[in-house]
Amino acid sequence: MLHFTKSFYLLVLVCFIFFGCKKDDEIVPKNIVTYDGTEFELSSGLILYFGQLSSSQVNAQVLFLYSSGIKIHESGGKIDSTSGIGHTVYFEIFSPTSTILGDGEYTFDPYFTYKEKTFNNSYTVFNANYSTSQGEFHEIMSGKVIVKKDGNDYTITFDCKEDLAGKQLTGFYKGALKVYDEK
Repeated sequence: MLHFTKSFYLLVLVCFIFFGCKKDDEIVPKNIVTYDGTEFELSSGLILYFGQLSSSQVNAQVLFLYSSGIKIHESGGKIDSTSGIGHTVYFEIFSPTSTILGDGEYTFDPYFTYKEKTFNNSYTVFNANYSTSQGEFHEIMSGKVIVKKDGNDYTITFDCKEDLAGKQLTGFYKGALKVYDEK
């Protein structure tokens, strides 16, 4: 009986070691933009690369995130048109790197100095209807965008304020960003 009890306790100990030390799953937030307490889904994103500004070493890019109802149509590797109904977030962003959005924190520049790691002329549109050109437009007037790239995936978080009532506009996106060379 003593041998059975020792074997049983050893088996229980081994089970605790193997099953008690399971790896914690990484919790990834949803791809969303939140405005005034309401969440709007984001499903895709792209970068429009416009090239290096002639006055500096900074690269002009557009970061465009959008929901599943928005469709991007291509012709010859360029964006031909956009259709559908959904939600969009648009940032004109000035990166130190070309064709890819460089890692780091980008801050809103209300003076349009086009300095490295800044953004300006940015907005979001909720319920954007590309057939009727209607939607709920909010211009971004302050904030920051944080970019991290890992392989082909980007992790983008933003915390901004819009123009009319100064309401908070926050968001998270993790996924690939298709790059279009527009220069």
